[in-house]
Amino acid sequence: MAADDEEMLSPDDEISWLALTAGTKVETSDGRQVGHVTHVLGDLSEDVFDGIGVRHGLLGQILVPRTAIARITRGAVYLAVPEAELGHVAKAYAEERIYDAKEGKRKLRWSREQDDERF
Repeated sequence: MAADDEEMLSPDDEISWLALTAGTKVETSDGRQVGHVTHVLGDLSEDVFDGIGVRHGLLGQILVPRTAIARITRGAVYLAVPEAELGHVAKAYAEERIYDAKEGKRKLRWSREQDDERF
């Protein structure tokens, strides 16, 4: 990309999840800036986006599913949920994705067939 092209890009330009970088601000549907992106969850080989990790001021490190993300731009990730619902959405997503040692259940990999649109 030429330098002139860089100057024409705006923070409001939508981008692919593959171009998302750590430190990008995260904003809820009610306009609250709640933190910043710490990591992106997905499968590069299959071009499957699963969600983002966010450092939240009160909740600490949380995981946000792709189904709770309205759009991704160069300047911010805009969520489809208000701040009041963010903790619930993040908790449900984390419980679904994390190894359950007590029951010996383990989800090795996300797949399109197993995806649900609960959020």
